[in-house]
Amino acid sequence: MAIVDDLLAHPGVYLGLDSVPDSDLRGVARIVVTPLPGGAGVTLDYEVFNATMPERIRGHIEHTLVARTHDGGTVMVIGHDHAASVAILRETDPGTFELGAEGSPFPMKVELSMPEPGRIRHSWWYGRPGDEAILRDVAELDRIS
Repeated sequence: MAIVDDLLAHPGVYLGLDSVPDSDLRGVARIVVTPLPGGAGVTLDYEVFNATMPERIRGHIEHTLVARTHDGGTVMVIGHDHAASVAILRETDPGTFELGAEGSPFPMKVELSMPEPGRIRHSWWYGRPGDEAILRDVAELDRIS
C-alpha cells in the first residue's frame, strides 16, 4: 500500500516520541491525520513538545498535506515554523519526499511510513543553506483515537 492509502485507512490522533539521532534529546510528538475531501490524501497537523526547554516548549509545528496528484505522483506540501514559505516535496521512492524545482531556504527531505496499522514513523532530514540534508528528527507515534 502507498503511504496515502495507509494514512487514509488509519486517520486519527497519534502520540509518541520525537528523538534526535546520536543525542539524548527527546520530545513528545503529536500528529493528527485528517482525510481530505474526495480521498485524494490527508493533512497532518504535527507538533513536538519538550518540557526541558521552557523558553520553547513547542519545538516544532507544521501543517502538511500529503496527496496524490492527477498524474499519479504524490506530493507533500509543508507549512512550518522554520520558514516563511511552504516546502513542496515530491515522492521519489515509496514514503520518501524530496524537494521539487520550487526549492527551499534550506535542504530537506521527509520519510513517512506506516510500518504497521496505527503506527507512524516520520523522519525529518535537513541542513543549513548550502549543506546536505542529514537525519535530524525521528518521530515514532501510535494512534490513540
